[in-house]
Amino acid sequence: MTQSGFFRHEFPTLSNMTFLNTAFCSPVATSVYEASQSFLDERMASPDGMRSWDETAEETRALVAHLLGADPGEIAFATSAAMGTNIVAEGLGLTSGDNVVLDNLAYPTDTILWQRKAEELGFEIRRIANVDGAIPYELVENAVDDRTKLITVSEVSYINGFRYDLAQLADLAHAHGAFLLSDSTQSIGALRLDVRDADADFVACGAYKWLLGPIGMAFFYIKRELQDRFAPLGYGWKQISKYVYTDDRTKAPDVKRCSFFDDARRYEFASINLQGVYGLRAAVQLLEEIGLEWIEQRTLDLNRNLRAQLSEHGFELFTPSDTESGITTFFVEEETSLFRYLKDRNVAVTARIGCEQVRVSPHFYNTRDEIDLFIRHLVDWKRSRGSSGA
Repeated sequence: MTQSGFFRHEFPTLSNMTFLNTAFCSPVATSVYEASQSFLDERMASPDGMRSWDETAEETRALVAHLLGADPGEIAFATSAAMGTNIVAEGLGLTSGDNVVLDNLAYPTDTILWQRKAEELGFEIRRIANVDGAIPYELVENAVDDRTKLITVSEVSYINGFRYDLAQLADLAHAHGAFLLSDSTQSIGALRLDVRDADADFVACGAYKWLLGPIGMAFFYIKRELQDRFAPLGYGWKQISKYVYTDDRTKAPDVKRCSFFDDARRYEFASINLQGVYGLRAAVQLLEEIGLEWIEQRTLDLNRNLRAQLSEHGFELFTPSDTESGITTFFVEEETSLFRYLKDRNVAVTARIGCEQVRVSPHFYNTRDEIDLFIRHLVDWKRSRGSSGA
């Protein structure tokens, strides 16, 4: 039995459908489901188990840090990747004359966030248009100058899977005194990332896609040396590391004398998603058990095969030919019709309605047979429509 076959039992969804849509949301692994449920079981048995819950959170923080090659003190839990990007936006101190560089393959949160902040603060957005689905490095290089404060990218684009070389971008940003922010939601869990090698200053990641974690769970990596500069989005009890109480009989917390976390836990100012933490711990443990190197190779091999077959059958790829990621997007007329045709046959992909694009995103748990089945359905649909498909 292959490594993929051995772990397919972890995903009951796969026995009911051909699921090729991880870029939208991963199927739930049995171990992640059971871990998430175990938190509720613990809470039901003992609702005052905060010490145990906090210990699990710190264990999970260490697992995430190890996954990235970071220190635990550089990882903050969040409900979405957007929390991290907003921390960066608030802390940059942007003013008129400054600029932020991004592209038109970014996730909508980035587009909305930086547009709103530019309107508020008067800095310039330098948005780079893709060329045949790619963002050539030279275009980024030409957009950056000494008034650039940030290069912000999706490491892998949710639109078409284009993948950046983060280390190259970090070198460029740092040469101009700027920072690099990566939303790596569409990469971590499928592709390996070492933040030390990449030298990214900030990485935000939602857990519910390639990482196999719960919805409403995310993390934010920020270099230790930058944490004093970038303030939390809010303040609350969770930031206190050691309580000191007033001298009167009330014994209320004496905030001026309390100690506060001086690492990334400062960004967790209120209760975190503990059920999500339990699920994330199980997800990372599962990925580590399977093997991150094997997962990456498996995911890339499936996408190479998919792209080759799409091209063979005359479909135009929006994913650049030299991009290595878990996402493959192609152009097709009547994408809604194709989506419904596939759905009727229990095949899950994403149709970008109104865009004439279909996105396919196999993960390690998928098989070559499933890719072949998808292609057969696609060809049959194309034949039934009497369409070129492209």
